[in-house]
Amino acid sequence: MTITVTNQKPAVLDALHTISCTGDYDPMPAVQKVLIDPLLEPLNPGAPASITDGSGKDITADVQDLILRCLGDSMDPNAEKTAKELLGQTMVNYDQGTPLPVGELFAVQAGQRNKWPAPSARVLYTAQNDVIPAAKGLLAGSADESAFFASVAYAYHPNTLGFWFQSSAAFDGFKIWLSQQVQSMAGASIMPPDTLRLLNDFANLSLKGLTESLLLRKDDSDGNEEFSFARLVIRMLMNYVEQQRKQASTGQLPAVVDTGIMPFTLGELFCPRSLVLVNVEAHARATSSKVTTEWNLINQSLASPVKVVSNASLSKLTSLPRAAAKAAAMGAKQQPGQPGSRSAQVKFRKQPPSKLDLFKDITRVLRRMGKVNKSQNIYRTTKTTFLKANRRNPDDFNKPGRITSVQYMPDLHIYIDTSGSISEENYQEAVLMLIRIAKKLNVNLYFNSFSHILSQETLLKVENKSTRQIWQEFRKVPKVTGGTQFKQVWDYINASPKRKRQLSLMITDFEWSPPSRREEHPANLYYAPCSAMDWKYMVRSAEDYANAMQHIDASIRQKLLGMVI
Repeated sequence: MTITVTNQKPAVLDALHTISCTGDYDPMPAVQKVLIDPLLEPLNPGAPASITDGSGKDITADVQDLILRCLGDSMDPNAEKTAKELLGQTMVNYDQGTPLPVGELFAVQAGQRNKWPAPSARVLYTAQNDVIPAAKGLLAGSADESAFFASVAYAYHPNTLGFWFQSSAAFDGFKIWLSQQVQSMAGASIMPPDTLRLLNDFANLSLKGLTESLLLRKDDSDGNEEFSFARLVIRMLMNYVEQQRKQASTGQLPAVVDTGIMPFTLGELFCPRSLVLVNVEAHARATSSKVTTEWNLINQSLASPVKVVSNASLSKLTSLPRAAAKAAAMGAKQQPGQPGSRSAQVKFRKQPPSKLDLFKDITRVLRRMGKVNKSQNIYRTTKTTFLKANRRNPDDFNKPGRITSVQYMPDLHIYIDTSGSISEENYQEAVLMLIRIAKKLNVNLYFNSFSHILSQETLLKVENKSTRQIWQEFRKVPKVTGGTQFKQVWDYINASPKRKRQLSLMITDFEWSPPSRREEHPANLYYAPCSAMDWKYMVRSAEDYANAMQHIDASIRQKLLGMVI
């Protein structure tokens, strides 16, 4: 779609909003004020701004709906493309070619303001090279808050709402101000007892470490009562930032802004489920590994399906992962088998892949992943050597002996899509293809079928059996049916270190829309197309899926085995 914008003043968006703590919780006026009104501010006040599509239709009134379509649970590639084109024309600092979703537009704006390229498979942001220098620049006054915010957003992409404080002393200053506000509200008898209790707990928090993070809501419908803690604490933080800005602009004391907003995603900005308080000074003085571990822990906590929010005491976001990490004392390990960075250049095949094509792709990935200590995938090599006597002629030193070494390649774990869109013919063709590949590799297979639910894991013995015998065993395995849900497979793999080390292969028709928020995609999960289906339709579905996955895994096209060249 071609967007034409006329008489519009290019906007610089400000994430500051003050949603009322009274009445029903309605973030839409704040969305209108923060996002829509600046995008539609006229350049010439005498006439309104106008936005038309390629057919000349006026879509000015549809801007809010377009933005909200990009914030749903499922990715909408068409809405994303149109919204990015609109934002590229209406904002001062926005790159419409960014791979980041519209939900991270404040991060893109901050990155563009500092002339930073968007993160990708080739452009990586790290604590050592970006976050720590940006924190030092903010403390020294040589860089503004946008650089620090962009560095954290580009490096870690947390789906939360953050507020930065210059130091622990700056956070203590906010707590003193907050206690004064709470006393005045408590005197007016408008504060619920649960909220007052949680605010007292909040006053005991310390920000001497890198971050402090809290759970505010279980879901979007939780914690929306009048003067609930989730509503009040965000309102107070926003009011404090607004007050500091006014004092700095008018020269009042203190004239230094030591607190700011970190709007990582739009959904969390207007209805936050979690809150992360960030100590800039601690980031500036920490090691890169400590910073990375901290933000990885936050992302791990955000991705956890178990979230308990209590009205009796503050619920800390990272308490469970921290306890688990301390108990297990497990170091992070580099995941092998990462694909290259050619995703932008790959092309889809014009014809369905043969068994040989898939075999070559699977073998290539297995070799890239390297060896493991133990698996069902045994790889034996034999070499001749004079260091060992010849078995038949042990006394003849001129004849070499043989040494056989045993190595283990990663296990092969198959996840077959058995949703309603997959016919029995598709299922049978996919299974027979896998059997032939497994026999060629001479390995056993782990197997699950999935739809909107996941079947029980089964180990299928392949070695020394005929194709017919293996197929009969497959038929005994119960298969599930229903809708399609890839994320449960992602979560199932990520929940087990053993499964994360396996080569996971999903056989599917790609009929699923990824979530609009960032999720942890397993590093060693690859995809292959179902057999006996229309190839043009399959390519179109795979391409739509790959486009919608860019914000989750920018190299996803390299993981479509048998589909790209």
